[in-house]
Amino acid sequence: MIVDQQLHGYRNGHELLSGTIRLPARDQDLVDRLSDIAGPIGPGEKFAPYLTCYPLPSGSHYIVARTWLDLTAPRAGCVRTRSLIVAMSDWTGLAGPASLARVATEAGPTDPGRQLMLEPSLAPPLPPVEGPGVELIEALFLEDSVPVAVFGAPAPELLALRFLTAIWPSMRRRFTVSTFCNSPRTIAKRSFDLVFAPVSARSRFSDWKGRRIDGTRKSASRHPWSARIETEVLRAPHPSLLGLDVFGEMAGDEQGSQETLRLSLLWEELAGKIDTEPHAALGLLDIANTRPARRAELVERLTPALAAAANSAASRMPPADAWRFLQVLIGKLGQTRWQLSLARSVRSTTTALATRTPLDAVAAVPVLLRESGGDFLLGGLANGLARAKPFHPIAEALAGLPPLDLLKVMLGAQDLAAAAFREDAGLESPLATGIEHARTGERAEAFRRFPRHLLADRHAEVLHALLVDASADIVVAETRRLAGGNALQQAALNDVVVEAARLSGAVRAVRDIAVSAPHSAPANRMLRDLLEPTPGDVDWIVSLPVSDPRKSAFLVDVLSSASQEQLRSIVARTGVLARIVPILGTIPSDTELLARIAETVPLAAEELIPLVAQLLPSLTGKRGSALAARALDKALSRDFGADRDKTIAALLDRSGRELYAADAFRTGLATGVPAALASHNLVLFDSSAPETRGAFLRIPEVLAETIMARRVLDLSYQAAEAAGRILWDSAKVNNRGYIRASAALLRFVMHERGMSASPIVAAVFPSVYRELQQDSIPDFLSIVFLFMDWDRCKIARRDLAETLLSSKWRPRDIALAAARAGDPERILRNVARRPGGQAAIASMEKELGSIADPWRAQVRKAIKDAKGDGLPAKLPFDI
Repeated sequence: MIVDQQLHGYRNGHELLSGTIRLPARDQDLVDRLSDIAGPIGPGEKFAPYLTCYPLPSGSHYIVARTWLDLTAPRAGCVRTRSLIVAMSDWTGLAGPASLARVATEAGPTDPGRQLMLEPSLAPPLPPVEGPGVELIEALFLEDSVPVAVFGAPAPELLALRFLTAIWPSMRRRFTVSTFCNSPRTIAKRSFDLVFAPVSARSRFSDWKGRRIDGTRKSASRHPWSARIETEVLRAPHPSLLGLDVFGEMAGDEQGSQETLRLSLLWEELAGKIDTEPHAALGLLDIANTRPARRAELVERLTPALAAAANSAASRMPPADAWRFLQVLIGKLGQTRWQLSLARSVRSTTTALATRTPLDAVAAVPVLLRESGGDFLLGGLANGLARAKPFHPIAEALAGLPPLDLLKVMLGAQDLAAAAFREDAGLESPLATGIEHARTGERAEAFRRFPRHLLADRHAEVLHALLVDASADIVVAETRRLAGGNALQQAALNDVVVEAARLSGAVRAVRDIAVSAPHSAPANRMLRDLLEPTPGDVDWIVSLPVSDPRKSAFLVDVLSSASQEQLRSIVARTGVLARIVPILGTIPSDTELLARIAETVPLAAEELIPLVAQLLPSLTGKRGSALAARALDKALSRDFGADRDKTIAALLDRSGRELYAADAFRTGLATGVPAALASHNLVLFDSSAPETRGAFLRIPEVLAETIMARRVLDLSYQAAEAAGRILWDSAKVNNRGYIRASAALLRFVMHERGMSASPIVAAVFPSVYRELQQDSIPDFLSIVFLFMDWDRCKIARRDLAETLLSSKWRPRDIALAAARAGDPERILRNVARRPGGQAAIASMEKELGSIADPWRAQVRKAIKDAKGDGLPAKLPFDI
C-alpha cells in the first residue's frame, strides 16, 4: 500500500512545507485548511497531538493526519500536521487504521514528507476503552444520523481508532473524525461526523446542530442493541461491525448504512423471539423484503423459522387472529416460489387449526380471500374442514359464504367437496352461482372435481352450472357417469343432462346411454324428454325391441306432441304407418293418436281404409262419422279385397250426416271406376243405414248425372235396381229433383237396350209420364220424346212399348213402370198389340209376384185386359 505525505507548518503563515503528491486544487485547499489548528487556543494553553481523519472532496484519497503544537514557532497557536494520504481503495480495505496513526506519530512533526510503502499485515489488537461509549454508539448507529460532539472524553484517540476500525467500508470512506477541536469543524459546510473537544470548549459549540455528549460520565443504555455494538466496537480486540451484518451488505464496498446495521440487529432479535412471539416472523419478512439483493437467500434461510412461527400462532392465538397471522405471513412472501413452499410446509398446521375450530375457519375465509396470500391457505383449511365432525353445521356455515368464496373453498380439497355434497345443507345454490361467475380456470377445475359427487336431485343446480356451454363429448361423458352412479334415478339431474344434450347436439348419444339404464320413472322420463316429433326419433322408437314395455308409451307421447306438419312429415313416409299401428294398443290414448293420424296425414287408401276400419269401433259421435266419410272417399274407387263391401257398408253406416253424398256418387260412379265396383257401390248406397241413405235420396240429380257421365249403362242389374230404388224414393224428399233426374235419365236409358236399363226406367218413367199429362210441361221434358201428336202420353206409351220389345229390358220392370205411372191398362195394351208383345205380357204375368203392392194388383188387372183384347195392332193406332 503506497502512502503519500504532506507536512504543514508555520513559515510565512501556516502552509505546506513538504509533500510527495500534488493534489487537485480543491482537495489541496481542504488539506491546507484542516491541517491548521482545530479552533483557537488561549494563551499558554496546550494540547496533546491529535488525529484528523477525512476523505478528500474528489473521493480519490483519504487523509489520516496527526497534528502537534509547534512550540518553536514565533507565534503562539501554531501547529505542525503530518497528513498521510491513502488511496481510497486501500483505505476501505485496511484492516487496522491504527497503523496509519502510528506511522504518522513515528514520523513526527519535523521530518519532511516522503512516500511510504506499507505491507498489509494483521491489525494489532486494540485495548478496550471506557467512557461515553454506550451513548456515543447509540448516537452514531442507533439514532438519527447527526454530527456528534464529545466533551471531555478520557481517550478520544482510542475511541476514534476503534470506530474507524469497526465501521464498514462504505461508512469508513465517508466518515470524518477529529480527536481534538476547540470549535466545530466542517467540510463543505458539513460538520464532522465525530469530534472530541475539551470541556472548556463547550461554549464554542452553542450553534452546534448535532448531538452533544458528556465524555466524563458513563450513560446507561437506551437501546437493546447498544450493549451488543459496544462489545464489538469498544471491547473486542479487533473491533468490527461486519460480524453483525446479517445481510452481507456492509462487507466489501457495498452501500452499507446505519439502517442496515439496525436492521441486522433487529433481524437477530426477532429471530430469537419466533418460538414465543410468532409476530416476530412478520418482522423478519418485512426486513427481508427491504433487501431485494439478498431477499432470496434470506427467505430461504427463514423458511424453517416461518413454519415454526405458523405452528406457534395456530396453537397460541385465538382462531381468528391465527388465520389473520397466517394470511399476512404468506402474503408478505409475494408471488414467489417461497410462498408456495411455505404454504405447503404449514399445510398440516392450517389443517389442524381448521379441524379444531371449523366454524372459525369458515368465518375466516372471506378475510383470507380478500388479502394477498390467503388463497394459499385454502388447501389446508379445506382439508381440515373435511376432517371435522359433525360436518352438518360446517356445511351450513359454508352455505352462508359469498358464492365465489364458497367455490374456492370447495376447490381446496377433494375430501371437502365429497363431504359437502353428501350433506343437505343448502350450499348447492350459492355454489352454482359461484361457478357461473367464476373465471375460466376455476370453472374448469370445478368441472374436474365436482361431477363425481353430484348424484342427488339437490345437486341439479351445480350440475347445470358446470354444463353450461359444455361440448357434446363432455355431456356424453357426464351422462355415462350418472348412469353408472345413480342409474339415472334422479329426475332433476336428468333434466339438466337433457338440456345440455340439446344445446350441445349430443341428444342421440345421450339417448343411447339412457335407453340402456334400468327402467324407472326418472330414467323413462329422461328418455322421453330426449325424443322429439321427428322422423328420425320416431324411427328410433319403432326400432326398440318388442320386449321393451316403454315402446308404445314413447310412441304415443312423441306422436301426440307433434304438430300437424310434424305428424304429416313422420307418418306420410312409405311404410311408417304399417310399423306404427302394431305397436299401439286399444287404450284411449292410442286410439286418439291413430284417429289424429287418420284425420291429419294424407294417407294412401290402402293405409287409411284399414286404419279407419280399426278405429271406428272405438270412436263415437261426429268424429267417427267424419273419419268414416274420409275413408269412404278413398274406398269407393278401389277394390281392396274380399271384405270391400263389408268395409264400405260399415263406413257408409258410420258416415251419417258427415257423408257428402254428392262426392260419394261422383267418386263411386266415376267414369274411371270399373263397372263392377261402381255396381257394388250403388248397391251399398241403397242398402246403407236410413240416415246415410237419406243423404243420397236428397240428391237424385247427382245420381242421374253420374250415371249418364259413364256414357254407357254398364252397371249390373242389381246396381240398376238399387239406382231405381234410390231415384223412386227420392221423390219423397226432393220431388222436384226427382222429376228433373227422371227426365234426364229417361232419355239416356231409352237408348240403352241392356237389361240394366229397365229398373231405372221403372223408377223414372212414371214421373215423366205424369208430367206429360199436365196441360203444360217443363221445357226439360221436351227433349225426352219427339212429340209429333197432340197426345203426348200416347207418344210416351208407344216409345216405351217399342223400346221394351226391341231390347233386353225385363218386362216386369216395364209393368211396374206402367203401374207407377197410373196408366197400366193402356201401356200394357200397347205392348200386347205389338209383335212379340204377348210374350212380354206373359213374362210380366210370370213375374207378377216380384211386384209389390199396390202395383201388383194394378198390373194383374192390366195383364188380364191386355190378354183379353186379342186384336192385332194396326199402325197407327190409338191406345
